[in-house]
Amino acid sequence: MRRFHAAVLLLAASLIFGVCAPAQNSEFTETLKKNRGAVSVQDGKLAGHTSEVLRTALADAHFVALGEDHGIRQIPEFTAALCAELAPHGFHHMALEIGPDVAPDLEKFARAADGAKQLSEFLRRYPETIAFYDWQEEFAMLQQCQKAASPGHMTFWGLDQEFMGAAGFVLDKILETNPGPDAKTAVETLRKQNSDAHATAAKSGNPGDLFLMSAKQEELDVVRDLLKKQGKPEAQKLFDDLLVSREIYKKNMNGDYYSSNRQRALLMKKNFAEPFAAAPRNDGVLPKVFFKFGGYHMFRGINPLHSSEIGNLIGEAAEANQFKSVHILIVGVKGEQLHFAGIGRPPEAAPLDLAGDKDSDFLFFKPLFDLQVENSSTLFDLRALRDGFSKYGKIDPELERVIFGYDFVVLIPDPKASHPIQ
Repeated sequence: MRRFHAAVLLLAASLIFGVCAPAQNSEFTETLKKNRGAVSVQDGKLAGHTSEVLRTALADAHFVALGEDHGIRQIPEFTAALCAELAPHGFHHMALEIGPDVAPDLEKFARAADGAKQLSEFLRRYPETIAFYDWQEEFAMLQQCQKAASPGHMTFWGLDQEFMGAAGFVLDKILETNPGPDAKTAVETLRKQNSDAHATAAKSGNPGDLFLMSAKQEELDVVRDLLKKQGKPEAQKLFDDLLVSREIYKKNMNGDYYSSNRQRALLMKKNFAEPFAAAPRNDGVLPKVFFKFGGYHMFRGINPLHSSEIGNLIGEAAEANQFKSVHILIVGVKGEQLHFAGIGRPPEAAPLDLAGDKDSDFLFFKPLFDLQVENSSTLFDLRALRDGFSKYGKIDPELERVIFGYDFVVLIPDPKASHPIQ
């Protein structure tokens, strides 16, 4: 989960409301305390005396949204346990924070007996093409979710833009559609430029040197027009996916963060709505879907980036169809986390201390940090706080956002960094 970047807004809010609002009272702490407890994973299943609360909530859900802080080893273990709970209730679709074009390949790897080997070979050929699932624990989780769905399987939907290094993969897929001669030559030229750009990026470590960001727009426009004349609809869509991904990345790198985030959020919604509407229905019922994304994306309502994301869409869709969505936020507290270290460089484990770092964007979680169960991950049931919320007095606005944006919070006291696939 990307860190909360709202320190200035929080300071302003505290100044505005601090004059007239009473302080958070002891009733809030007592309610939190009564609705928290130990949770763990044992033999691939949820355990701990509060796990039954979560299990009961999941039993009649139609959408389950897991918002995470990426790069923590214990989170895919927890995710796999959720798959074990959800699959018997008819969950056979997973929506993931990857691009729609690479999702079928990742699903194929996760279902194969030698899937880890296939994925390693894919990553050597197409580096920086799959986000997050080029980590050992994350891919093992996908394999476990596939097993949980047996005798059927788990269909993966990629809802995000294609990853920053995916141009080579997508251009090869376009060539596989056999475009006309001029379009083929132009795509092959781009393919060569992509290889050269990746070599440059691998030396500098700078994602901005990758082809997706460094390509000349006029050359891309020429290829787009050629594919309209000499390419199949599949090839045109693949190239459009690249162009959209490029727009989102370039806006972010140019500092236009809000516009980039909004375009990305709208893309995720579109990439969900289309396969969801087209998916086969069981006795006329829309498919049940398990979502696993960074924490910002799974909020009900407006997230800390002031954007309504895919989590809000599924919350509203559930209510509109008289379904139930369950939203779970899971983060590590103090330990290590895997971080991006640059193009061509393996990711690195970095210290993480959400509760103790003076620059932590999670300091508003202090009431939860203070009530962690000793020697265990802690599950907080936030639903108990909502009715009569005003009686608790002044609550940090970002904590309030989480209380109404998520149903449960899981705190991992000692996060360990994930391992990249070698």
